[in-house]
Amino acid sequence: MERTCRGRPEAFPQEFRAGAQVVGCDGEQFTFAKGVPTLRTPSQTFFNPYRHGTLLFDLQSDPEQRTPLLDDSAELRMAPLLVELMRATDAPPSQYERLGLPAGGPVGQEHLLARAQAAQAGESAEPLPRADDYPAGRLTLRTPVKALISDPVAVEVLRRHLPGLVDSELLQVVGATPLIDLVALAGGELSPAGLREVAEELAAL
Repeated sequence: MERTCRGRPEAFPQEFRAGAQVVGCDGEQFTFAKGVPTLRTPSQTFFNPYRHGTLLFDLQSDPEQRTPLLDDSAELRMAPLLVELMRATDAPPSQYERLGLPAGGPVGQEHLLARAQAAQAGESAEPLPRADDYPAGRLTLRTPVKALISDPVAVEVLRRHLPGLVDSELLQVVGATPLIDLVALAGGELSPAGLREVAEELAAL
């Protein structure tokens, strides 16, 4: 049956147009969309969950999720449950790729990632030093991110060390947050040594 694909990226706000793609005209379709094509748009984020790796917790004994488990049998029990829900809710292929899980077929030992990614998970959980331990000047790690981005020289420092931050749409929400607090929230986005470089460059301005 011939079907008309409705939806024009140029009809959307400017920030959604670049790279926008109408999904549903080439056979890819979500059952919950009731035949209406959806719009796939690229996005940027400063918070990259991949840096935390694949984490598994026992919520009964560790409700605050402070001690990740390295239990292959538990992960092999939980991962198929996640895949089952993903398939039932029309998760797109990109989500299986992101999570390292199979879009079709069973979950096997080759899909277990918690143990393989334990090192990067541990690095992302390491606390940063205090802001007082870093160099300070007119602009410091305590300066709100919005103020740093408004400074024509400081913004170039951020572009070099934290390129995902400057162009993130999250700035509308976190602009008043001090830089060191935002880096702490990002968990591993910038190492203590990298953060010191940023502090030294800001202090020199």
